[in-house]
Amino acid sequence: MKLLGEKLAQCWLNKSLLNLDIFNKKDIPSTRKEAYQAQNFFYRKIKKKTLGWKIGAVAREVQKTEGYDGPVIGKIFANTFLKKNTKIIFNNIPYSYLECEYALLFKKNTEIKKDMIKNLDDIRLFTAIDITSTRYEQKSKGRLSRIVQMYLGIADHGNGGRIIIGDEINDWRQKKLNEVKIRLNINGKISDPFFTGKKRIHPIKSLKVFVNEFKGQNLKIRKNDYLLCGSLIQPYKIKKNDMIKIQYDDLSEFKIKII
Repeated sequence: MKLLGEKLAQCWLNKSLLNLDIFNKKDIPSTRKEAYQAQNFFYRKIKKKTLGWKIGAVAREVQKTEGYDGPVIGKIFANTFLKKNTKIIFNNIPYSYLECEYALLFKKNTEIKKDMIKNLDDIRLFTAIDITSTRYEQKSKGRLSRIVQMYLGIADHGNGGRIIIGDEINDWRQKKLNEVKIRLNINGKISDPFFTGKKRIHPIKSLKVFVNEFKGQNLKIRKNDYLLCGSLIQPYKIKKNDMIKIQYDDLSEFKIKII
């Protein structure tokens, strides 16, 4: 897994794409354990400051639809955070999708274990946008099974791209967060693509899934780290020259121009 992790890091640093056809089968992760091994080699090679984690495919309904065996998790880099009203260069975010999310912010260092769920007084909540991306050549990745593609996503730091943190949601534990409506205005066309029912995941549920993935591994969330909690919408495939406006009811608004 070392070869994959280090090649991915090189591709992110020099903005190139990785053709998976160059790898032997043994170099491609076939289990979650191997996916995280490759991810850790990626972090060691790239040497960038992180500010928390992102978790995707949290809902079992989504996992079932996509053919996954669990969530997709990776760290988020400090240099990928953007402002609420921003411009993004299309070539810097290859094969990108936009996801509307919630982000938990931790007010103190906390070990990742079950009783994290009991200390919600030390956690704040924000609206957030996660723009996923990848450095794999899509044709070479598409030849592989869906579950192996998921493992490759984990290896690629959870398909990380750009992060935008929105406004804080005060008294968030008292709000009906799963009922918040999200409206996307893409180039003047407005849609309501937000998940409902079992696909709509509450941030506390995302935290539980995150803890379950890493409990017992002596890992910590640091003070002022974020946890992005997974998409609340059907991810939108970004195109060059898109003008995107996003409204979370009366909670927050984002404006993104893709150039």
